[in-house]
Amino acid sequence: MAETATEVQPTPLEELKARRRVAIVPALNEEACIGRVVEEIRAFDSGFEIVVVDDGSADRTADVARAHGARVIRLPFNLGIGGAVQTGFRYAWENGFDLAVRVDGDGQHDPAELNAIIQPVLAGEADIAVGSR
Repeated sequence: MAETATEVQPTPLEELKARRRVAIVPALNEEACIGRVVEEIRAFDSGFEIVVVDDGSADRTADVARAHGARVIRLPFNLGIGGAVQTGFRYAWENGFDLAVRVDGDGQHDPAELNAIIQPVLAGEADIAVGSR
């Protein structure tokens, strides 16, 4: 009688931790919120590199983000949300990340909900998933 090996499937958390992942946070004048957003992403998964794309803020958004451990890409002037998001995804692509998520810098997206968004991607059911608040 031949023995068969049981293939152990990684858990979703193990699958996530096996990938290089980045959280892209576009922000414009979010000095009051950005620190909390960075901390909430880190609380969800400390393995995310957090990149705040400061879209030409006139306040201390970039300084506060850095103080909370985020990498900051500071745009020289306001390009709008599209330009900030494109900058973030370009950074992810150029730096070889396997998984990128976008979380707004104003605190309107709850990073605790990221699990529901990324599960279809981790399961191979989707190449991209989009959430709506």
